[in-house]
Amino acid sequence: MPSNYSLFYTFDGDQPARFREARVFGTTVWTAAGAAMTWGEETRKDYASEAEAHAAYLAECHAALMDGYTLARAMLIDPAVFDFALLQTLVADAARLAFDGVRRAHPEQHLNAFALVSDDSAMTIGPMANSREALAASEYGEEMLWNPAEWAFDDGGAYFDSAYRLLLQAHRELPFDVDFDTFRSGVFDACIAALAQLDAEGVFGTGAQRDEGVLLFEVSDSEPVENAMARLNSPAVVARFEAWMASWTD
Repeated sequence: MPSNYSLFYTFDGDQPARFREARVFGTTVWTAAGAAMTWGEETRKDYASEAEAHAAYLAECHAALMDGYTLARAMLIDPAVFDFALLQTLVADAARLAFDGVRRAHPEQHLNAFALVSDDSAMTIGPMANSREALAASEYGEEMLWNPAEWAFDDGGAYFDSAYRLLLQAHRELPFDVDFDTFRSGVFDACIAALAQLDAEGVFGTGAQRDEGVLLFEVSDSEPVENAMARLNSPAVVARFEAWMASWTD
């Protein structure tokens, strides 16, 4: 049965600072609140009827607005369907803002690498970026280029909070009936598609500048996602990566 859901934020500049969520399913109202990119604190309360629960849900939404929060998303959630298209949109918007934020914060750096990093349970998404200067200064050399965890810049993580909230419905004790393997592969594909979308828009540069840049999607402590490298990079970059990988087996 679909349930109503609303997400609210306060902001620090243009980045989410604190969130509040409210959801009603059946006779239960669930809420969560806390700092952006955290699990937050949850509450849930059962009511005598669905009508009472819905009224309580609306009261929670009104209270968030009265407390100075801004409505970011209101939607119906079907526990049997995950909205991968919405996830791709949220990730693309966040990645665009994060990359632009790094560029503004470090104007002296020539950015040549950007990545989104998730985890094996598909619960988190975060940005990393690197520059020619940071790569040249690194003691790890070529190895650093292919390891976003070693990159210099992680600005803009809070932009991804809205996407993170969407993912968390699969990990909290909430109605969620999507097969996990389907969910996981769909999340990873949405992230890769979001990066490809921004790349097509020229966000990461064009021409020779882009051909020399590296765009990655990585799942920490897991095997590379099949075809992600080829979907996001020029043949020259793919060949460079394959040569580096081969050097480890020689």
